[in-house]
Amino acid sequence: MLLTNGRIYTMDPRNTVVDTLAIRDGRIVFAGRREDASLPDAEPALDLEGRAVLPGLVDGHAHLQHLARARMTLNATGMRSEEQIATLVAEAAAKAGPGQWVVGRGWDQNLWPNKRFPSKRTLDAAAPENPVALTRVDGHASWVNSAALKAAGIHSETPDPTGGLVVKDEQGEPAGLLIDTAQRMVHEVQPLPSAEQFDRAVEDAIAECLAKGLTGLHEMGVDLHGFAAYKRLIARGRFPFRNYAAVAGRSAETWGYYREHGREELGDGRLVVRAVKLVSDGALGSRGAALHEPYADDPDNTGLLLLPPDELERMTREAAERGFQVCVHAIGDRANTVTLDTFERVLRDVPRPDGRFRVEHAQHLRLTDIPRFKLLGVLPSMQATHCTSDMGWANERLGLERLEGAYAWRALIDSGVVIPGGSDFPVEDANPFFGLYASVARRPLDGSGHNHPGWHPEQRMTREEAVRSFTIWNAYASHQEADFGTLEPGKRADLVVLDADVFTCPEEQIKDIRPLLTMVDGQIAYRRETA
Repeated sequence: MLLTNGRIYTMDPRNTVVDTLAIRDGRIVFAGRREDASLPDAEPALDLEGRAVLPGLVDGHAHLQHLARARMTLNATGMRSEEQIATLVAEAAAKAGPGQWVVGRGWDQNLWPNKRFPSKRTLDAAAPENPVALTRVDGHASWVNSAALKAAGIHSETPDPTGGLVVKDEQGEPAGLLIDTAQRMVHEVQPLPSAEQFDRAVEDAIAECLAKGLTGLHEMGVDLHGFAAYKRLIARGRFPFRNYAAVAGRSAETWGYYREHGREELGDGRLVVRAVKLVSDGALGSRGAALHEPYADDPDNTGLLLLPPDELERMTREAAERGFQVCVHAIGDRANTVTLDTFERVLRDVPRPDGRFRVEHAQHLRLTDIPRFKLLGVLPSMQATHCTSDMGWANERLGLERLEGAYAWRALIDSGVVIPGGSDFPVEDANPFFGLYASVARRPLDGSGHNHPGWHPEQRMTREEAVRSFTIWNAYASHQEADFGTLEPGKRADLVVLDADVFTCPEEQIKDIRPLLTMVDGQIAYRRETA
């Protein structure tokens, strides 16, 4: 296929812009001027009509399996009160049989008038006969009712698990809020969807990603249930997407399998399993991110380390010795220090000159830790939309002094590292143009910030850096820069054709860009229908 008459940003080291690409057998064989292309006249051609083209956008930290599951459950995203969500639960319970679970995701108490965490009482009134479990938007807390607590065997004497908290009320009874690892007690008793239901939901989730301009993702923490679905779909030729998957280290069964069987690749690179995801701490929104100093709005709390430091080091060492890239979730400054300390010891003892260990999120850093990423060869994998979602209340959690190291993209880039960019969907929207806009503007995504100077604008990225964070920097972060990330001859023909030029449109319009065409391996995986 010949793609011509476009403004094609190759994103190569010279930032070359061409008007024509030639694709054969799923790879680019020519990138240049149309008059320089010596190709048969019979080559099928696609007139780009002057449109901008980028390498396929990749989400560097996301959860396809969670997005699929979210499509099968209640969506509480953006709801403005505890009562509004309770109404949604009551409607779902009325349609379900007694004893059937009602599950959902997306609540965020920071959007509610009182900003207080919810309790089981509201859900008990809405669904007294059904176990209810609603995961917070960040995945680090669950709001449950009495029936769910009973099903999980949680009572007044239930101890807090390592890295978790069973919140108790004034009478010492479970209040209906489970923080971080405490959620697992409820997750373990929830029924899983059938293979057929889940496969269909995965296909729908992939279609959503392709329509938003994504050609792949780095999935952080896949379990055996998720891997089984992906392998079924690949075998049927129904996985038109790329997944660089990190094994869920929290699942003893899943990590146990890959620890023994090693890395794998399926479907001509559609699924690559060569990383492991570990979780150091919780999230800022649920006050579980591990901080060196107490929360500004919770002076008795410094957050949670979900893995003791010695266990984090043991698992990091175990994965590194087996050739797996290690990706550690760390949000709070204490968790980031612990993770960098761990990487430093392991990299000293288990030499891996090209290990590219990753810190997932790296949201809040001590200034003294910023240069350590470059010194250790560690990549800060960050999600720009977390900044624009959190900017309204991050100061309440951290206080002004700690904001200097919060979402510090410019400081990290200037230190000499690249930042793999992502969204953490379904925590945030999968739309990569929201991430590109947040990276360069650091303003609200709802359009209310048109005259906003940007939240700590000194940390913004340039447009080129933002696009690289979703293309070649993500390819580098997954050891795949030889095949992906730029539109150069020899590389895979993954690309996206846009309805506006991300480099020349007004900044405020970046978030509104929509793909016209998404290609994977030179095949059209999504084409926008026009009237």
